[in-house]
Amino acid sequence: MATVIDNDTQSIVVGNGNDRIAIHLKQSATDTVQNQSQSLLVTSILIEIGDIEIQIRRSTKSKNEYRKENILSTSTQSPAITFHNGDQQKEPITEEKPNANPEYWDYSVIHGPRMWGKIFPHIQCKKFQSPIRIYTDQCEFDSQLVQRPFTFKFDENCCQTIENTGRSFQVTGKGSSRITGGPVVDEYQFLQFHMHWGANDLEGAEHVIDGVRLPGELHIVTWNTSKYKTPKAAAASDQFDGLMVFGILVKVVPSDNQEFAKFIDLLSNVTYKSEKININQATIALKNILPNDTQAYYTYKGSLTTPMCYESVCWIVFREIVGLSKRQFDQLRQLKYVCKGDHSTNGNISQNFRPVMPLNGRTVYRSF
Repeated sequence: MATVIDNDTQSIVVGNGNDRIAIHLKQSATDTVQNQSQSLLVTSILIEIGDIEIQIRRSTKSKNEYRKENILSTSTQSPAITFHNGDQQKEPITEEKPNANPEYWDYSVIHGPRMWGKIFPHIQCKKFQSPIRIYTDQCEFDSQLVQRPFTFKFDENCCQTIENTGRSFQVTGKGSSRITGGPVVDEYQFLQFHMHWGANDLEGAEHVIDGVRLPGELHIVTWNTSKYKTPKAAAASDQFDGLMVFGILVKVVPSDNQEFAKFIDLLSNVTYKSEKININQATIALKNILPNDTQAYYTYKGSLTTPMCYESVCWIVFREIVGLSKRQFDQLRQLKYVCKGDHSTNGNISQNFRPVMPLNGRTVYRSF
């Protein structure tokens, strides 16, 4: 097993592939410039053994916050140890007060992915859920995918608003669009795009490719206009063709991504949940967000990765990976899941991805 330490000594990874231990550290806040022996604090530990994941996180709460027993906290960094094994997960070692809304969900300990099956019982019956682990050598090459290349047509009004949903940002618009080709025979239209990320640079992407989990994943959601009258009907269809979601994996690179900066730099205007702003026409061009190579991808039948987790998705996960700088990832982590004026917690959306789910006999195809 090998140990890898990145350039700023913030992450230590022991092992690789499906068996590894990743330790994320940060400099102690008590260190000063004059202090020659700087100390590092462990902020999180991720242990992966095959399909089993064990996450240990350091709480970001202050001592005063722990004394406030009457304050509800849904922080995604609550102190807990969570075990993941497909869709079978054990209880954490801590407890939190439930939200008054019985159908409320988020990415915290008590309302997060391990509890979605209890909050929404129908999810327990689902067998073809997303995201999944994808292994290139186990995918089946489909020559038909090569013969049916994707075509993307977006007009300038596709991206008109950006909103903080309390779980991510979301970009939407009413411009006309047309997506055809690939593994589908129908015509699809752009609906929205959003992103998933983690508390550090060792997690955040929902799909895991060849044992590698990247720090982010952007999803472009489109809906089938040939068979369904509304996006809602398409999403709830449970027919694997209602939606087609394009997953773009994101890694850390030294420099800012200038195309992604066009919407990431707007996030400071929607810091709090439910904040929403209009975007000037043509500020964000969807065609420029896509990877350069849109014809090399993995595809499989799956589900939404958020409740209600409908199994209505034809997934397209591009092979090409795009990059964001550390600064840009930090901008994402500054978004808050609380409304403006709620000072009970720091409220940052530091983690908003669902653990991988069992494949359950599905075939993953590839176009390359």
